[in-house]
Parts: sequence; structure tokens; C-alpha cells
Amino acid sequence: MTGYEIRAATEADRAEIVALQDSFLGAGTAGTASYLDWKYRANPYLDGRYSVVGRKDGELVGMVGVFGSSWRAGDRRLVLPCVSETVIYPEHRGGPLFHLMLDEARALLREGGVPWLLDFGDQGAGPAMLLRGWREVGPWGQAALRRDKAVLTDMAWHQRPIAYGEASGLPLRCLPSTDIAAMAAVVRRLPVDGRLRPDRDETYFRRRADNPLARYFHLVAGDDPQGYLIGHRSAVDTDEGDTPTTIVDVEAMSDEVFADLVRTAYELLPGRVVLLWTRDLPPSRRTLLWELGAEPDEPVGRFTRDKFLPNLMIRETGAPVPRGLPDPDRAGSWDMRGVSGRAWR
Repeated sequence: MTGYEIRAATEADRAEIVALQDSFLGAGTAGTASYLDWKYRANPYLDGRYSVVGRKDGELVGMVGVFGSSWRAGDRRLVLPCVSETVIYPEHRGGPLFHLMLDEARALLREGGVPWLLDFGDQGAGPAMLLRGWREVGPWGQAALRRDKAVLTDMAWHQRPIAYGEASGLPLRCLPSTDIAAMAAVVRRLPVDGRLRPDRDETYFRRRADNPLARYFHLVAGDDPQGYLIGHRSAVDTDEGDTPTTIVDVEAMSDEVFADLVRTAYELLPGRVVLLWTRDLPPSRRTLLWELGAEPDEPVGRFTRDKFLPNLMIRETGAPVPRGLPDPDRAGSWDMRGVSGRAWR
């Protein structure tokens, strides 16, 4: 016997969950509560019914959050749950609590007929998870644009003047908020294959923009949009800090537009380092990144080094797996554009 009570989270746990999560997020009670409501209660794909808490002697001591995300494989849509907000009070770390909560989440998902559970964020626990049946689909590389000092400005993002792309000549506008229709229209024009890909429709862009603990920087190329870029920083981080600014999504109808978007973002986005996943970029666009001065950060095959790179871990729950879907264990089955872990934080 472990002495832990492990069960699904309920509304009665809310106040203690906020206190637990705020010990990690540091956003204050109101900010953390608002974030958790956005992540779980207002989730358009899956509510928080599969999140799990652990109690010891009646007190809440840990949580594994499970939120919903929408994906497509060809024309087929499916909702996949993702692990998030895994927090355990320090005195209960290093024991069985983390895996007990994960096992309970899997059991709940199995009962609900959900076949897979994804995790983009627990690389530090990776070896122990692999021993318990999780599988890696990664890690993969990223590009880092580094500055000698952080970019700081008092000017609001949307007040910046229109720039014109060096390569495309298109106007590049810094938007005050997401142009949902424009970005979704760009995605609809992209070639579609049979890979599992995030369902980047109007609901997706609207939901992401509503994250109360995120600062997003939206850049659109052209009046009839030929591309867009979304940068992200956490609302609880200062621009002088070490946390990078992440380009969580960038799409362009040509290499020239891609180069203009990334170049302009590098010039304007706050922070010291700008990161961009390179996993699904074609060779021509990787080359453009290197020409812009980005440094490649690729896997080397050592966990102590690679654990800091993006990664996907997947675990079957035991529920029947739908037929006709790509093999989830193959890296080539996944299209990760627009799915950066920070896009969901």
C-alpha cells in the first residue's frame, strides 16, 4: 500500500489545485485559476474529466493534468489527450506518486474509449516513463537565433509601423490580436497528406489566443495573406530573463515570404533568444535559417543532452485503436507544425 488516494480531479479539489499549480506557475491565485479554467473548463475538445489528483492524509499533494487537443489524419478528425500541469509537492517527489497518477489517468481514458495519451513536456522523467511502456517519437531539432542582449521596447507590438519584406516585397503587419480568419485561410491552402497534424482551424487559433498566461506576437504577410508567424512568451517571464521567445507557428506560401517573416520576427520579437522547431521544415527553409544566423540544435543520441530538445512521448491506454490511422510510433506519421509545447501553455 502506498498510502496515497489517487482519483479523478473534481470541482471540490479546485482551491487546492490552484494553490498547487501556482507553486509552479507563480502567476498568483487569480492568474493561475484563470489559466486552469482556460486549459480545462473552456477546452473545446475535451474537458478536465481525465485529470488526476493524489492525496496523502487528506491533503492534495500532486496532480497530473490531461487536456484535449484536436488532430487530423487526412480528412479524419480525432481528439487526443495530452499530459500537462504535472506538479508534485517536493516532499512527495522521487516516489511512486507520479506513476500512480499517470496509471489512473490511463485507466480513466481506457474506460472512456480513448486509445492514446500524449506527453510533450516531461522529458526529465523520460527514462522512467520508457520503462513503464511509454514510447518516444523524437527528439528533434530546433534553431536558435541568439542576440548579444535582450530586445526590449516600450512600444506595443501592434503599434509598430508596417514593414516590407526584403525578399517578397509584401507588407508585414504586427497585429494587436490573432487574425483568425486570415491564419486559418493560409492553413487551408497548404498541401494535405495523411500524417497526424494539429487541426489548425478557427477554433484552434481562437483558443490559443485566449490563453491568459501567454503573450502572443502575431505577424501577417500581405493583404491577401501569404503567410503568418506567431511568437510566444510567458506572461510571467520578463523580457530580460533567460526564457526564450518561441516561434510557435509559421506558415508561408513561398520561401521568400518565410524568410521575410522570420527575419522580421528576429528583429522585433522581445527576449535574448528566439527558438523555432525545424522538424517539419523543408531543406530550403532550413538553409534560410542558417543564412539568417540561426544555430542548429540537433539530437546527438545522449539523453543528458537531448532531454532539452522537443520530444513526443506516447502511451496506449488499452482502449481499441481506430483502424486506418498512421502508425503513431513512426516519427514520419506526425506533422508537428504549429504544435510547439509552448503554444499550449
